[in-house]
Amino acid sequence: MKPVPRSAVVLSLVAFAAAGAASLITLLWPGSFPDPSPASVENTVLAEARGWSAATLAVALPLALAALREACRGSLRGQLVWLGGLVYFVYTGLEFAVSPPFTALYLLYIAAFACAIPALVIGASLVDVAALPAAFGDRVPRLPVAFFCILFASLLAVAWLVGIGRESLAGAFGWPIGEAAVEHVVHALDLGLQVPLGIAAGVTLLQRSPAGLLLAPIMLVNVVCMGAALTAMVLWSSADAGSSAWIAAPFALVWAFGVGLAVAFFRAGQVHHTPVAA
Repeated sequence: MKPVPRSAVVLSLVAFAAAGAASLITLLWPGSFPDPSPASVENTVLAEARGWSAATLAVALPLALAALREACRGSLRGQLVWLGGLVYFVYTGLEFAVSPPFTALYLLYIAAFACAIPALVIGASLVDVAALPAAFGDRVPRLPVAFFCILFASLLAVAWLVGIGRESLAGAFGWPIGEAAVEHVVHALDLGLQVPLGIAAGVTLLQRSPAGLLLAPIMLVNVVCMGAALTAMVLWSSADAGSSAWIAAPFALVWAFGVGLAVAFFRAGQVHHTPVAA
């Protein structure tokens, strides 16, 4: 295994620090997200951002930092988890940076995804994809993971494409405002990033391609982080609105299933510490 370059470590740490600082400020400062609907009693966008930020601090950030440390020690498992964490920070940084409103945290969001993207490219280039089948062995739960990735991506695509298709057929084009503008960005990122990654991971696993053993763990780690964020977001928003927390149950179920598959996947093969090449 090739050593993790210092440049990738620094870029990752800057991305993590920027995302962590933005998340902490969001939790502590009500002005981090101005209310798009002043007439409303609760600021739903702030509540959702706080739930997402809490999951970033509690799940994604510790996982990514621990994985980076293990990757630097020569762990293939750490390297793959680190890459999955970077995908989450690319997505999160982009979402918050390009979604309205313009806030004091804008540059932190840009720093997060701007540093996570090159770190992800460098990290992925270190992986010897051809050696992954030998590293994982034959006990990898290919079918369950492949179907989960494809199903996750397909359900996400259908959820957004139904509304997009309906509005397109009705000719309801124009400038989205308020919370609709945020949804517009989420749809684009999910359809442009999450869906292709999930389908590619599932299909390459089914084809028994070595690339599937790179894409699948990245997708699983991404789902672990994203599922925690979505669950926390819905829980925080429902608590803020005084509604039932049971609305978060489907998100929590998907997250728990993703965690179980991720654990099974990484336990399946001999992906422990390997000698670091000079």
